[in-house]
Amino acid sequence: MNPKFKVVFTEEAADFLDSLSDKARNKVYFNIDKATYINDPEVFKKLEDDI
Repeated sequence: MNPKFKVVFTEEAADFLDSLSDKARNKVYFNIDKATYINDPEVFKKLEDDI
């Protein structure tokens, strides 16, 4: 399966992710990776007004 889009992190986003705990960072990466392959509205439900 091919990803629907490519994710590129800004320097600020990378710095933010580096500031997170390993568990939180891994969850964010997991959800971003998941979103590139499938359309699951639950993945980013807390951001629905921002996206």
